[in-house]
Amino acid sequence: MIDEHEWRSILQVAKDGTFSAAAKHLYISQPSLSQCIKKVEEELGERLFDRTQNPLALTPAGKIYVRQAQEILRIQKSLVQEVADLSELRTGSLTIGSSRTRSACFLLKPLVAFHQKYPGIQLAVREAPVRTLEDYAASGDVDFALLYGTSGRRDLISLPLCREHVLLAVPKNHPLAAEREKPSPSGELPRISFSALSDEPFIKLQPFRQMTDVFEKLCEETDTRPHVVFEANSIIEAAELCAEGMGATLVTDMLARSWRWREEAVFFELEEDIAERELLAVYNKKRRLSLAAQKFIEFLRTE
Repeated sequence: MIDEHEWRSILQVAKDGTFSAAAKHLYISQPSLSQCIKKVEEELGERLFDRTQNPLALTPAGKIYVRQAQEILRIQKSLVQEVADLSELRTGSLTIGSSRTRSACFLLKPLVAFHQKYPGIQLAVREAPVRTLEDYAASGDVDFALLYGTSGRRDLISLPLCREHVLLAVPKNHPLAAEREKPSPSGELPRISFSALSDEPFIKLQPFRQMTDVFEKLCEETDTRPHVVFEANSIIEAAELCAEGMGATLVTDMLARSWRWREEAVFFELEEDIAERELLAVYNKKRRLSLAAQKFIEFLRTE
């Protein structure tokens, strides 16, 4: 009943919802997988899956089995981590959950620096939307995930990494860019009100993005409506289109500083009050952060 092949198979079926999909992920035939599940069910004397539903649903017994199997998986990963820590980072692995933007703008240099110092640690990044990243962190699919705040889930712990704030970006050939004052000797960017963008071409992000909320708030506070010419899927896409001359957009100071621009945009501080965003390292509170994860978080905090 605690055979690893069996409980991993059941977890995969529960995750995928069908025997066929789970068999593909497990690299076994569907009949072999079905036989494995049937064997466990016969040993328990209970069905684990309601096969009348599509996707498959867990029975009460199945929910108990999956919950306990997930705990076995957590203990196994914890065991491997603690033994790897004894090697003082000579061996081991580290998986980080991240969005594409944070991977490109925040993780690149730390990944290289960490690998140079600890070449024996195998590194991986799993990119996904925010809600999926929270699930990855909760399930232990990643050692920790990079998120701007969490949904308040009680099964997660958040460690602060850094703060970033919103900037306005305009193309080099934009009238505002030509009229701006040069940055001060201290390196501070020139300041401008969002109201200067009234009827100006603007690239916003698609709905349900954090930067879209910031855009809408600025429009309301300044009674300003830029001319939206494009809705981008990501802040990187918006920034690149801005730099190529399509219109102004909102970016973060992290993106302005770290992105490998093909064409450099011109950046402004906004006069309006915009709350800073805090980047967090989020992980399951039942899991012990591995030594590799702790050291990598130290790298991120020095960026």
